[in-house]
Amino acid sequence: MAYSGSVGEVTFNALKVVDHAFRRCRLPAQAITSEMHSYALDSLAFLISELANIKTPSWCIERVILPMYENQPIVTLPIGTIDVLNLNYRVLQELTGTTVTTSTSYTVSFSSATTVNTIGIKWSAASVPVTFQVSTNGTTWTTVGTSTDIVSSGEITWTDISGALSYAYFRITSIATLSYTTITLGNMPQEIPLGQLNRDGYVNQSNQVFPGRPASYYYQRDLPEPIVRIWPAPFSAAEQAQLILWRHRQIMDTNNLQQEIEVPQRWLEAIVNGLAARVALETPAVDISLIPMLDQRAAVSVQRAWDGDNDGSPIQINPGIGCYTA
Repeated sequence: MAYSGSVGEVTFNALKVVDHAFRRCRLPAQAITSEMHSYALDSLAFLISELANIKTPSWCIERVILPMYENQPIVTLPIGTIDVLNLNYRVLQELTGTTVTTSTSYTVSFSSATTVNTIGIKWSAASVPVTFQVSTNGTTWTTVGTSTDIVSSGEITWTDISGALSYAYFRITSIATLSYTTITLGNMPQEIPLGQLNRDGYVNQSNQVFPGRPASYYYQRDLPEPIVRIWPAPFSAAEQAQLILWRHRQIMDTNNLQQEIEVPQRWLEAIVNGLAARVALETPAVDISLIPMLDQRAAVSVQRAWDGDNDGSPIQINPGIGCYTA
């Protein structure tokens, strides 16, 4: 018996998913018009957006490094953030060495081989793409990371180097002019979890702009981007620290029929059935008697997909029950 020899390589773009959804509504291919494709793509967007209201899809958990600024308690989160899963305050051991700078590079030579885990740049003009390189002799360089974050003058970008090793030389280079106020190199990161406040807990603070090391936060789902209000407000040392955000983000948009849908293969059946149930309601040519069956099939397959979408770790339940004294 001959097998394919491949696993997980079958892909379905949005067009295939939409066409299968219409077939489950008993519509032949020749009956599917461009208008139907258009509103089916909209219904697909509604479907994958609604998933965020039920649970956290395992593939939509993302780690983000956020800067802080002195006396600014409001931190804007990346667009598409649904929920804050964890928020930690991280401090670094700052590194020093002999520095040589040019208009397009920043090179540090250490007294001994040193690991650089994190780089922070406070820009004095608009940021430019940069490349991070290491060397054992200051002549031959190896690229270990890049940053293309776009921020304005006065803002900070932080970048972690994955799998960083010890080298005697480290440099930051760019094809454009590097305009910065400070550059921070660090290692030995230590993270301190921040406690979460509800709205009452935050607004009842007598001084919401009291400066200090942030210890707690209130998550506020604003538009167009959500924010966290951290307390105490960051003091001056916080500009050399970072917020490490683990967030639940939205599933990526599917802007046209040729793009793939950002779901794993195990979810494709649920997406097709869910879409079939939705387009059946908007398509006059669909036999209305099919709708209850399509709804039931969608509910079953979506539940099966959720049941299988976990990391296999044990569940810990903390009811938060404690004694109360007046």
